[in-house]
This record gives sequence, structure tokens and C-alpha cells, in this order.
Amino acid sequence: MAQQTSNIAALIPAPKADIVVQDLGQPSAPGAGEVLIRNHAIALNPIDWKRQSWGMFIESYPAVIGADVAGTVTEVGPDVTAFKKGDRVIGFANSFTGGNKYGAHQTFTLAQAFATAKIPASLSFAEAATVPTGVSTASMALFDVLGLPLPGTSSSPSTPSKSILIWGGASTVGFFTIQIARLAGLTVFAAASPKHHAKLRSLGATEVVDYRSPTAVEDLVAAAEKAGTPITLAFDTISTAETLTATAKVLSVSSGGKALSGTSFVHTTPWPETLAVVEGIKSEQVRGEQLWGRRKDLSAWLYNDALPKWLAQGGVIPSGHRTIPGGLSGIQEGLDQLKKGVSGEKLMVEI
Repeated sequence: MAQQTSNIAALIPAPKADIVVQDLGQPSAPGAGEVLIRNHAIALNPIDWKRQSWGMFIESYPAVIGADVAGTVTEVGPDVTAFKKGDRVIGFANSFTGGNKYGAHQTFTLAQAFATAKIPASLSFAEAATVPTGVSTASMALFDVLGLPLPGTSSSPSTPSKSILIWGGASTVGFFTIQIARLAGLTVFAAASPKHHAKLRSLGATEVVDYRSPTAVEDLVAAAEKAGTPITLAFDTISTAETLTATAKVLSVSSGGKALSGTSFVHTTPWPETLAVVEGIKSEQVRGEQLWGRRKDLSAWLYNDALPKWLAQGGVIPSGHRTIPGGLSGIQEGLDQLKKGVSGEKLMVEI
């Protein structure tokens, strides 16, 4: 793909408006701790259509949103030594608080070096672009909210010591959480549509049940009993009232009706006011965007150290994806499809 000097962007011009493609001129130069990425693949996330439709995390218009990019470094900030021009990378782009120049939906994106990772030559840009939001949210859930030790550290277990349930295992976040939880030494159980069961088991899930089955809770508890490890940790990546209720019931029943010490529950949306909180179970919402602020240390470990090794060695593999035609002009179609519902694959555009 030819290098471009103009930054073409997919803009949301006004609240709830459809995207327009516009030339923004020369891309911004990277500042301290930043890299400029020429994007070749941009992945779309459900939060993108919600931001467009509901105005979430948008302070002013026009707005460039999006978080997942893969491309080549074209320029580095004055103090950046870990990256150089021409490096193939992925970036977790901070369009939530950083402003338009940090948004993903454009030709050039500024990214923080601590949220940028080199990718192996074996991965295409499209494959690599499926990774950032999924691994970021998974890592925040496991190592921040749940407080688990980082894989490879002296405090991480050499054998499985705890079990975790991933409800929504076939979602992008669930897909990567299963893999990273396995690397962290956890025994993993998951709930997902049957068509995804074989794939999730290949990623490291000990057992996967049909989330629509009327016996899903009982099946998960039985699987944990067979494995000899009660489920005391859970991450509901879907987080509807129905899935939250089912996940909480697994935690309660698996521990004999009374939550064991350390029983914890992570969810991706605020806990509904109409839904009772289960006594004895600690629950907390995961905020992936906190990697750009409060947990820069975790982000640097993940993107600069762990993730390049995992991707190169196959410890973490990308999720399935489908490219929407039209480049940046196809983003609106992709967001419309996400709004209707997409399962088991990541939508993206290539530019």
C-alpha cells in the first residue's frame, strides 16, 4: 500500500449522524512517548456504534473514534526508543480522552508507545487488528479487577489453582480472555453458542456449555466438580440482566450456595439497578480504557513485553475477522452490522 501524506478520516460530523469521509490534511507529529502509525487495517467494536448512536465518550464534533489499528510506524516521538520507522505494529488507540488525532478511523493515528506492540511477520495486518481491545479488556479484567498475578512472574502459579467462568466466550473479549486466563494458570470454563465450542476448547477452555441451554448453570457446576475445582471467578463479557443472573448463579451454586472467600465477578457494563447483587460476591465493572491512565504500567507490560512474545510464539492467536469493503467509506456499513449483532468474528476495514 502506498504511503499517503494526507490524513483521510471517517468522521462523525454531528450527534447521531452517519459517517462522512474527509481529508484532514497533514497528520499530527508524535509528541513525547508517542508513535505515528500509518494504518492498514482498522477493527470495529460494538462500542463504536454506541458512541455514534448515543454520543458516549464524545465531547465535541466532528469526532474520529475507534480503538484498534494495525499498520506501520512512520514517525516516533523524541523520547521513544522501543520503536522505529517501518516497524509493523498494533495500537490501542485512545479516542476516548485523547481527541481526534488519537482515533482509529483514519489513515494515520497517534498512539502511546506503552499501548503499541510489534507484531510478527507471520500475522497480516487484518489478523493483528483483531487483537487490541480484546486483550486490553481481558488483561484489565484478570490482572486489575481480579488482581491475579501476571503470567511469568514469580507469584504466578505453575499449576491451575483457581477456576474462572467466561460467559460469552465467543465474543472478541471472551476469545482473548480464555487465552490469557490459560496463560495465567487458570482452569477455564465458558458459555457460548455450540458452533463455537470446538474453537474455544482449542484455546484452552476445559469445558464449554451452550449458553441457551436451560441446564447451562447446572452443566457448568458439574464440569467444575468433575475438574475438582469450584468456580470462584467469573467474567460476563455480555453483561445483560439475563447473563449477569446466570453467571452469578454459577458462582453461588458452585460454592455450595454460599460464596467462598475471594469469589469475584467482572462485568462490562454497570450493574443494573433493577438486579439484586448476590451477597458475598464481589462484583466490579471492567474499564479497558484505564490502561491509558491509571494502569499505564499494566499496558506497558502487556504491549511492550508480553503481547509481542505471545503473538510470535502462538500463545495468543487472533480472532476470526471479516473485512467490510470500501476502506474508510465502509465503516458506516460495519457499524450498522454491529448494531444488528455479530457473533464469532471481528469486522474491519483495510486501507
